[in-house]
Amino acid sequence: MKGAYANTKHSSLRRWFPLISTGLLLLLSPCIPYKLYKEIDITGQDLDGLCPLGEAIRPLSFINDNSTLEYILKDEDYKQSAAQRLGGVVKIPSISYDEMPEPRGGDAVWEPMKRVHEYLEAQFPLVHTSLTVEKVNEVGLLYTWTGSNPLLKPMLLTAHMDVVPVEPETRKFWKYEPFSGHYDGERVWGRGASDDKSMLMDILEALEKLLKEQYQPLRSIVVGFGYDEESAGNGAYHIAQLLQGRYGENSFYSLVDEGSSLTKIDGRVFAFPSVAEKGATALTISLTTPGGHSSVPPPHTNIGIMAKLIDEIESSPFGYELAEENPTLTRLQCVAKYTNTFTGMLKKCILGAHKSSLAKRKVVQYLSSSRETEFNIKTTQAIDIIKGGVKENALPEYSSLVVDHRINVGSSWNETTTKILDNVLRVAEAFNLGVVLGDDEIVSRTADGVFQITWDRQLEPAPVSPTSGETWDIFSGSIKHIVEDYIDPEGPPAVVTGNLMMGNTDTCQYWNLTENIYRFSMSDPGAQKSRIHSVNEYQLMSSHLYGIGFIYEYIKNVNDYATVP
Repeated sequence: MKGAYANTKHSSLRRWFPLISTGLLLLLSPCIPYKLYKEIDITGQDLDGLCPLGEAIRPLSFINDNSTLEYILKDEDYKQSAAQRLGGVVKIPSISYDEMPEPRGGDAVWEPMKRVHEYLEAQFPLVHTSLTVEKVNEVGLLYTWTGSNPLLKPMLLTAHMDVVPVEPETRKFWKYEPFSGHYDGERVWGRGASDDKSMLMDILEALEKLLKEQYQPLRSIVVGFGYDEESAGNGAYHIAQLLQGRYGENSFYSLVDEGSSLTKIDGRVFAFPSVAEKGATALTISLTTPGGHSSVPPPHTNIGIMAKLIDEIESSPFGYELAEENPTLTRLQCVAKYTNTFTGMLKKCILGAHKSSLAKRKVVQYLSSSRETEFNIKTTQAIDIIKGGVKENALPEYSSLVVDHRINVGSSWNETTTKILDNVLRVAEAFNLGVVLGDDEIVSRTADGVFQITWDRQLEPAPVSPTSGETWDIFSGSIKHIVEDYIDPEGPPAVVTGNLMMGNTDTCQYWNLTENIYRFSMSDPGAQKSRIHSVNEYQLMSSHLYGIGFIYEYIKNVNDYATVP
């Protein structure tokens, strides 16, 4: 997951909004003003408008004959062969490092990615002979299945072929070799099995099956596979630029990429596709000061001053704000409406927060009281790297640190940078230092030294995708179809609502192509976390099959029911 520009770096670690703990109910005082009671008098009519359940949407082919989906989800031979195909691509160590050369240079570091190409071509022959296949910037892949109606906007499906490295010191802790692709009858093990080669194979398995059936879509289907999502995002950037040049802005019906999945709360399945992402920036702050022999040090050395700055930054965290467009509130309201997770006044505050500022403040108080939930409503700051000093008897002349930020919905890169600049200015004033922000000299350099602030990216919070209207209804209805007909047929109707993603995906490169961006990975809601980016990463085969089935049915639903261009 990465930033909006081709040189972006980021952590791809997924941090989904966790289940809400009922123990936090005590954090809201029972001494609620009478005015609040009046403001949040929730009526049945109010509840009807909150978090509508929607309907499961089934393709016409499923209604007439559901044998293909039954085969995908229930046939043991197909399960075995799909597991072997997923395990095969996991065996290829298509690692993405922070510093990667351009693919056009022919560097050997890209050889594993070319092996992925060859493997996919061998495993999915119909996809590679029936669709138009293009290599973008040498190692990105772009597939186009031309629909029969050129007036309709294409749908876009994306995934990435790269994986994060395996720490050499941790290999001994793996149950199976990290690039073994071992299948134990239930799980496929290995780096990338979950992030993101399962999504990649979901898409290709569904397309291959459709082609075998001689399916012909009305709407073109475009598939893009990036090659460095875990580092710079150049792959998706080049694909997005090609697509925008070919089709124009706002030229796609929808985009589905990796993201949040399913969970079960109080016996009901909830799907939380991410419809927004926080922004991101990493600020590098360097300090240059005069050197000298350490036998005659100043009261504070360069590193000592930098320590003062660290304390200044960490002692002034960003404030909490629940912006109107932040999907966190809607998600809370859905949980509050359909489960007993919340009770009493907290439940009323959540359900009434959209119409009462007092209730909203109580919800912010609740969210900010736990590390599990506070990051949904604040910009974060993490000092991740610090460097300085070269010898024990030489005063350091240069030091630097990196502060990583995930920018809250409703905030901005400028607001984030201004806060850090204020921190730097306070320390600079105390030590008579200059300050330079980018190319702008804010405070003149002095004989005592200068702070320099630079950055690697300026990724604003993502536009929030719609969670109403026909496009959303078909997407969410396709999820409900798989859940209610196969995953939990005996349970209550599934709830599908938008979610905020803490990290960043390749979708940030595609903002100009469609407003309907949904980050979602179908899964088994009863499964444990698949240890993304960690030791013993795996993909549960039931989740993989549900993912294939979802993509297969979603493509058909869009072609059967979408009336928008």
